[in-house]
Amino acid sequence: MRKWLGRLRNAIRPGRLDRDLERELRFHVMERIEELQDAGMNAEAAARLARKQFGNYAAQVERTRDMDIADGLDATLRNVRLSLRGLARSPAFSITVVLTLALGIGANSAVFSAINSVLLRPLPFPASDRIASIAQIQAKTPQPNIAPARIEDWNRMNHTFQAISGYYTQDDSEFSGELPEKLTHALVAPRFLEVWGIAPQLGRDFNPQEEHFGGPNAILISDGYWRRRFGARPDAVGKTLRLGQVAYTIIGVMPASMAFVQRNVDLWSVSAPDFPYARSRDLTWFLGIGRLKAGVTLAQANADLGTVQADLGRQFPKPDAEIRASIEPLKQQTVGGVRESLWVVFGSVTLLLLIACTNIAALLLSRAAGRQH
Repeated sequence: MRKWLGRLRNAIRPGRLDRDLERELRFHVMERIEELQDAGMNAEAAARLARKQFGNYAAQVERTRDMDIADGLDATLRNVRLSLRGLARSPAFSITVVLTLALGIGANSAVFSAINSVLLRPLPFPASDRIASIAQIQAKTPQPNIAPARIEDWNRMNHTFQAISGYYTQDDSEFSGELPEKLTHALVAPRFLEVWGIAPQLGRDFNPQEEHFGGPNAILISDGYWRRRFGARPDAVGKTLRLGQVAYTIIGVMPASMAFVQRNVDLWSVSAPDFPYARSRDLTWFLGIGRLKAGVTLAQANADLGTVQADLGRQFPKPDAEIRASIEPLKQQTVGGVRESLWVVFGSVTLLLLIACTNIAALLLSRAAGRQH
């Protein structure tokens, strides 16, 4: 192995090889001069004769360098020819080995690509490590959904979040086109885009009037719906969509990277927290999300929101006294269900590949031993 590495270095860095060869030839010349002097020849004559016997000094260096590289190339070609002959003698075995390795390496690469995209790569949002999933925990209600009024209280009273919002989705039919179209509609609490740290690629975010009950009906549309329905025309902003009996004005187009809350969401509009039904602390429908302030840890946020909820429990004993808040990183909440499965699959495929390689190596060695006998 060292010999091959040395030859590779010699081919890549010929200057170093030339210096080594010159040093070695100079040593042999000096050694020959000393031998001639020991035989009784003077120094000048000995040097002249030694150089004459070694011939052209530069040509010797060049010839030796060429031989070193040529020997390496010759050995490589010889090994390639022997390998091809061995493969040709057992084509079925060779094809089986190649296919086994190809399938194993391909499967391993595919699983690792999934692990990289799902587990290792951060979410596609600015400072995504600060985005957290927030849930309310209540013994009598297993659902993590949060009442709109409680979302607003948490946002107003906490000290560790930059913003807290929420969302839920439903299917709606849109009637402004030639035919009704079924769309996925996300209804969101105020500050929704602030939590994600993004802005519409075209148009604007909701303004304060549009976030209150009785205000203008505004809606954001997805990049996919914008291209499908409006041909990616900028004049889509300002047009009207009709969901049931309610008309909404398009105020902006979401960036193509907006893959949450679901990948197939077409529309986003505000679910006003001061809507009459939303004022009930018993009616819960939002899934909570929040963006931590810079430098705040998850433990600090959990302690802070726990204090806030304890204060709300004293103000509203029923039901807030029985409720507590739970916070976890959104990435963990998003991929938690598949994390262990992906690692198990990756480990299993890697183990199978190692076993296959070991068996192939053992078979090759046994075949080689059989040929020697």
